[in-house]
Amino acid sequence: MQHAIDISGKKITPAYSGEKAVCGFCKKEVRGKCGKIYIWHWQHVHNAACDVWKEGETEWHRAWKNKFPFDWQETIIEKNSEKHIADIFTPNGIVIEFQNSTISSSTIAEREKFYEKMIWVINAQTFKDNLITENKSDEQLAEIELRYLTQRSQLSKHNSVGLQNIKKKQTALTSEIQSREDDLRALESVTDLFKSYNKNAETFAEQIIIIWQSENLFVDSSLIDIISHDAIPTKKTFFRLLGDLKRNKHFLGAAIKNSIEIEELYMERNEILSELENLKPAVKEELKYVASEYLDLEVEIAQLKREISFLKLENDENDREYQDLKISIDTYIKTNLEKLEADFDEERNKIIKDKDKLTLFWKRERKSWGSAAAPIFLDIGDGNMLYKQPNNKVSRVNVCDFISKYNPDEC
Repeated sequence: MQHAIDISGKKITPAYSGEKAVCGFCKKEVRGKCGKIYIWHWQHVHNAACDVWKEGETEWHRAWKNKFPFDWQETIIEKNSEKHIADIFTPNGIVIEFQNSTISSSTIAEREKFYEKMIWVINAQTFKDNLITENKSDEQLAEIELRYLTQRSQLSKHNSVGLQNIKKKQTALTSEIQSREDDLRALESVTDLFKSYNKNAETFAEQIIIIWQSENLFVDSSLIDIISHDAIPTKKTFFRLLGDLKRNKHFLGAAIKNSIEIEELYMERNEILSELENLKPAVKEELKYVASEYLDLEVEIAQLKREISFLKLENDENDREYQDLKISIDTYIKTNLEKLEADFDEERNKIIKDKDKLTLFWKRERKSWGSAAAPIFLDIGDGNMLYKQPNNKVSRVNVCDFISKYNPDEC
């Protein structure tokens, strides 16, 4: 040990070999050892049971202790009937322990529990080649940015399948409505032809016969397909009789008055008119039948209108479902995107803040120090230290900066 107590009770260092003093810890006699090989120190005259925590003093220990005021060095601390010698005890109540040799995790825990507020300074000069430090900040920034972009992309697709399914249904419904409306227009275009006949089959049949008899044989061009229907077989006979009547009229106009020819033509005319009258009921029924076929489409039209109305209601409901889901998705994306961005910014800022920190790798890890709760500073020589932080992070610290934090007068 470096210090002992002289006869006046003063803490001193040995001035020469054989100098007498007492151990401040165990109160046993010690003698000065001031040779040329070993560092000057005090040695117990007898193998006294002193502080079991103290390890053999080295030049490294002595150099570190001497960076602090004499009165701070080798301070005896007593708690609950237990006492130990702290390498350095600052006025702020912080213990600094200089550790040169390997110790167990249980010993580390025991000392940290006793000293409470303490700092470890470890001599890493002998194993600094076992330490590898790398600056991983750029790699970490690229990694979290890629993760952020990936998560953002995944978030933007949240429940997109649900929206697509509703959209597909909308497209199908719109197409179906369009198809039904096309069918409706086609049917209505047919039944609309009967509007001038009050959409009544009998009225239609009667008026068509009247039109035909007025020699307007082709009537409205829009009705040609209807009156050309195969279901009006008597139409040909009816038209033939109308033709005969027209020819008869022509001959009557050209015949000599009071001639036998006129009499015969009148007889023929009466026969034609009689035949036409007899044929009219059949023609009328056939026209009514054809008209009824088309007018029966009104039932189909009504059914189509109901179906279209139902499809539109379903489409409106589908649209509401789409809008509700979209609002829900947008809200979910917005909320989670804000959290994602906040987490990304926090992690990014943390990496940027710790950009000067290095990642520590051990070739052969000294696991006992992994359990230490107190701050650890690794003395790697050349006036530099590594301050070990959580997650295997370390930052370079200048020895002078470290000392000035606790002993401003030294540096």
